[in-house]
Amino acid sequence: MKELHDCGSKAVPVRPPKYSPEDKYGKYRREAKKDQLKQKGLL
Repeated sequence: MKELHDCGSKAVPVRPPKYSPEDKYGKYRREAKKDQLKQKGLL
């Protein structure tokens, strides 16, 4: 898969990464997601 599309925008993976119980950064991803939802007023 290309890193950039023809229009110059960055390519985004279709699926999230597989779950791993040994995920070191899961806590930080969940906190970032929670902060994003709070800013949008959804939480």
